[in-house]
Amino acid sequence: MPEVNNVGSKVLNTLDVGSGLDVAQLARDLTDAEGTPKTESLNKEIAASEASVSAYGLVKYQVSVLQAAFEQLNDADELATSTGASSASSKVAFSSVSGDAQAGAYDISVSQLAQSQRSISDQFASKTATINNGTAFELSLTEGSSRMGTFDEKISEEALRTALASGSITVIDGSGNSISVTQSEVNSAGGTSTGSETLAGYAAALQSKSSGSSFQFTVSVNGSEGVTYTQKAAGTHSLVSASGSIVAGVPGVTPVAGVAAKYSFTATASETTTLVLGDGINTVSVDSATYTSVADQVTAIKSASGYDKLLFTVAENSGAIELTYKKTGAISNAPTFTGSGSTHTISNPIAGVTAVNSPVVTRVSVTDTTPEGIVAAINASDTNIRANILDTGSSGANYRIVLAGATGSNGVFSVSSTPDLGFGDSENTLQLAQDAVVDFEGISLTRETNDISDMVEGATISLLATTDSAIRLNISNDRSTLKSNLQTVVNAYNDLGGLFDTLTSVDSEDELGGSLADDSSGVRYLKNQIRESIFGNSSTGSGSINAVRDLGISIDRKGAMTFDESKFDATLLSSYDDISMMLTAGTSDQNLFSTASKGLAQDVATALENLTDSDGIITTRANNSSEEVKTYKEELVKLEARLETVYNRYLTQFGAMESLMASMDATKDYLTGQLESLSKAYDD
Repeated sequence: MPEVNNVGSKVLNTLDVGSGLDVAQLARDLTDAEGTPKTESLNKEIAASEASVSAYGLVKYQVSVLQAAFEQLNDADELATSTGASSASSKVAFSSVSGDAQAGAYDISVSQLAQSQRSISDQFASKTATINNGTAFELSLTEGSSRMGTFDEKISEEALRTALASGSITVIDGSGNSISVTQSEVNSAGGTSTGSETLAGYAAALQSKSSGSSFQFTVSVNGSEGVTYTQKAAGTHSLVSASGSIVAGVPGVTPVAGVAAKYSFTATASETTTLVLGDGINTVSVDSATYTSVADQVTAIKSASGYDKLLFTVAENSGAIELTYKKTGAISNAPTFTGSGSTHTISNPIAGVTAVNSPVVTRVSVTDTTPEGIVAAINASDTNIRANILDTGSSGANYRIVLAGATGSNGVFSVSSTPDLGFGDSENTLQLAQDAVVDFEGISLTRETNDISDMVEGATISLLATTDSAIRLNISNDRSTLKSNLQTVVNAYNDLGGLFDTLTSVDSEDELGGSLADDSSGVRYLKNQIRESIFGNSSTGSGSINAVRDLGISIDRKGAMTFDESKFDATLLSSYDDISMMLTAGTSDQNLFSTASKGLAQDVATALENLTDSDGIITTRANNSSEEVKTYKEELVKLEARLETVYNRYLTQFGAMESLMASMDATKDYLTGQLESLSKAYDD
């Protein structure tokens, strides 16, 4: 209707009828006079809130940059950059060197490399040749060998010297055999003078007395911890020190062969039921069915999906369902067996026994009785033995199964089965398992692997070949990384401070300048939280190093962070280990969910992350501004709707006025015509 009135008004104006005013423009002008101030106010609020959202986005980014800078300081092995070099890298090389690796030169010679046992089977005509006439059978995989127990005697060289100064040291085994060493004997064995006795000399003197005697242990030095006694024969031998202030360790133990556990469940032969069997990790479920015998139930379980993953095998035994574990050892979680139609009583006729210093035996079921099936069954078992099948390339039957165990002497294994697959034949053993044997700085060491990470702290050394002479290993540290990362922290902090200044300054000409001027309290809170977290004392202070201020970092009178490089250089030279402890708590690759101390760097990084996470103040402030934008835009839509109503009302009112004036014009014209007619009548 208002549109019609508007059109009518225009027609009347065209015909020079009515008021002659542009009532449409008049209605618009009146509406704008009422609505423009409100619209401009809302648009200003929207712009301010959108600027606030963008500003907090920039703050969040810059805080994350500062957080990342501290995360470059939270791992001890990343504070410095270390490099390692070998005089014969084709024989001994560094596979990794962390930043906290101990710098120095080390001599190492390799007399034996660690290797794994490798055995092959007899030959087969093809990968899919049928074995044992297609009847399922079991393999017994035996890993490890009987080892002699050890006894660690903890003693420092200082305590050793004190004990020897008071007299001889006597060590007695469990059978009453004893050996004694005097101060002069230790000096003679170690090539030292009185008062300078070493653990190496002590171990050598004891070993000299042990050799060829009935004493039940051999003796070797144990780094800086003391000496290690190793049983000459397995047994429950004890070991005591008869004199001297020596603390006893843990005696060796008798090797014990492992025993596989067995469990038995009662079962009702004829029933309709579901069957659910579990080992505490894996579960097998059989849908409800009708059974006439326990053997039928066992068959259903063995045919169910996931049966091969169970830690035990299932069989029928005298009307009961019997579970036999595949691996020797005690069972911490008893198996479970349930059915909807009956109750099952559990018994444990054979308790599992964990092997002690003896091999572990694992039973492997082979249902696919082909070379491929045997390989798959071994690889699916919970052992360290890996299998594959190779075509040896000889004429005729040329397929063999190749087995490889873990490296080191304890990786020895054996395989037995019926039928005999040939793994136990001496000619089928290609390589024996053995440890690596090295001489490191005059100390003889054995290791199960050729990648050794416990000889030089922070470095992993790879043994590649035996050596005829000692190889020199050099490790150097470049600690400039720490200084560079601290400078990154200073720069990131000052960039954040500059951003805060821009966002709160009403005089700034930057695009977002002054966008947080109305939220000065929030900005002030953020600045205080960040400054306090950075300059607080570390929970793992060390020596005289307790905070970043001890590294030459401070705040000047303008609030900018400064870095006194001269002070830092001096502190780094004298207290690197303390700096590392203060920043990292001596840890690397930290678990952030652990409650243990992590050092100042990670504490600051965590505090900064808390400011930017989903419920942190920065995210909350940005979300609040986003909600304000949404609210203001909704109000703007409502205002525009109201103004349109006002505009239409004006049009309606002016349209009515125009119609009235047009009617009055028509009356005027009529009267004018009548009067003119009367006038003409009198003229005649």
